[in-house]
Amino acid sequence: MGLIIMSRSINIVLADNQKLLLDTLQIALNQESGLVVKKAVTNISDTLAAIQKGGIDLVISDVDLSDASGVQVVSKLKRTSSKTKVLLLTNGADSSVILKAVDGNIEGIQMKDCTLEELIQSIKIVSSGQKYYAPAVLKMIASRPPVESTAGLSNREVEIMQMLAEGLSARDIGERLSISARTVETHKANIMRKLNVKKATHLVKIAYDRGLVRAKGV
Repeated sequence: MGLIIMSRSINIVLADNQKLLLDTLQIALNQESGLVVKKAVTNISDTLAAIQKGGIDLVISDVDLSDASGVQVVSKLKRTSSKTKVLLLTNGADSSVILKAVDGNIEGIQMKDCTLEELIQSIKIVSSGQKYYAPAVLKMIASRPPVESTAGLSNREVEIMQMLAEGLSARDIGERLSISARTVETHKANIMRKLNVKKATHLVKIAYDRGLVRAKGV
């Protein structure tokens, strides 16, 4: 990747629930020419409030904040402002969240074990209008099975699995498909049996990991 020179300062909001890391990162980035940390916060509410005031070019956020985590963080950040770019920081523990962010067209994903130099470079890449995904993220994308591998699920089961991944309840799904919530639960039980999933709380994560569902957008 060649050297990227920014024509103006990049106004940044930092969001991380670890205060020491947040303060350290704020000091480090403010010492870099062309980077200005306008706000450093620990929760999604303050992050969104800072974006809505305007003038923010980039949000650098952990995927786990004090009042939201995982998919919630990704969804809320992307819905707030189309002009503000997002660079997620992650330890890579939950691949389903990372893959949902990728499917939702997030601008950048950097690993938390990166060097300061690598972080600054990814900031500049994303701010220039390009996408940046860390090598570990690219490996996750490459190793994900194709969405066509439905693991023996019927078309209706795939449809319901997608809606579950989007956070819909059995009642909501039933209303969309004009079937009862009990029928939805029966389909869900069949999906779990076919995927050999023992706990309902693990179903969506496994579906993302195996490439059975894709985010329609966050």
